[in-house]
Amino acid sequence: MIGEEHPLFIIAEIGVTCNYDLSLTKELIAAVKEAAADAVKFIFWFPDEIMSDRSITYSYQTVHGWVTENMYEMLNKLRFSREQWQEVQGYCREQGVIMFATVNSPGGLELARFLNCEAIKLSSWDYNYLPLFREVAVSGKPLLMDLGPVTLFELARVIHLLEEEGNRDLVLLHCSHTKNPAEINLRSIPYLRQTFHVHMGFSAEGREDDLDIMAVALGAVVLEKRLTMSRNLPGHHHLLAKEPEEFCAYVARMQRLKKALGSLSLRPSAADLKERRRWFRHLVADQDIPRGTMLTPGMLAAKRPEEGISPEFLEAFIGRVTTRDLKYNEALSWQDVR
Repeated sequence: MIGEEHPLFIIAEIGVTCNYDLSLTKELIAAVKEAAADAVKFIFWFPDEIMSDRSITYSYQTVHGWVTENMYEMLNKLRFSREQWQEVQGYCREQGVIMFATVNSPGGLELARFLNCEAIKLSSWDYNYLPLFREVAVSGKPLLMDLGPVTLFELARVIHLLEEEGNRDLVLLHCSHTKNPAEINLRSIPYLRQTFHVHMGFSAEGREDDLDIMAVALGAVVLEKRLTMSRNLPGHHHLLAKEPEEFCAYVARMQRLKKALGSLSLRPSAADLKERRRWFRHLVADQDIPRGTMLTPGMLAAKRPEEGISPEFLEAFIGRVTTRDLKYNEALSWQDVR
């Protein structure tokens, strides 16, 4: 369940960092289970369907320095067979971890259907590929959509398309690929939530937590964070990912923050209300007062704890006559005056 009234839905992004090694993938899924996160997200790569120029290179940073690879060849390595995907899916079910994937081509969507993934994610880079969005909408699955370079018009057009197909089970994930803080614009989270009446999330590029914390404070109900078994592993995105211990601490921290966020109300905690009884004040005699005395302001005081008559009723006692002797610091009651 995803929403403001529920805990954060936390996704481990392992679509690259699993290195498409079955043993490593299972270790990552177990780490997600250990951290009490909700889901793992893969990417269903079909490079023949998305690349027209197979000479493009991709450069990324590792702990050992920069690496440049042929992108087509790199993406072709980031794949499992159908039988392997079924094994991964079975292991996710054993661990109680939701498995879904980003699809960016017809082959990816067909694979998602074959595996009956519980949700489908669409990337920032496919918003002008409307037939894909329509086909995904028709699947009836819950959808998660990255934003990144998308304009308001492009987003509105896609949401309208989804509505035409009767699919509004949607989470938008704010993400940004800039290094300039002034361009990140996390306020798009409440803006888009109010504009389109959808759930909002945040997909972090790096392993730092500052932006994730701000996103939760601004109303994100879904977080996506990269996870790796080790930043020393070959391949890209490992340097940007959290290792299992870090991810475990991250999940616990974000869930605490979500709980602390609360609701749009003023609602003192049980601990505050308990302390209130100790530190709020009540009306007492500020001197020994004989029976039959007309009370003046100087005869009364407001002292701790709270139990008794609130000092907000002080004026109601002034000018009235005591019906019994009152000792210094003795609490007043309504029966003590006439």
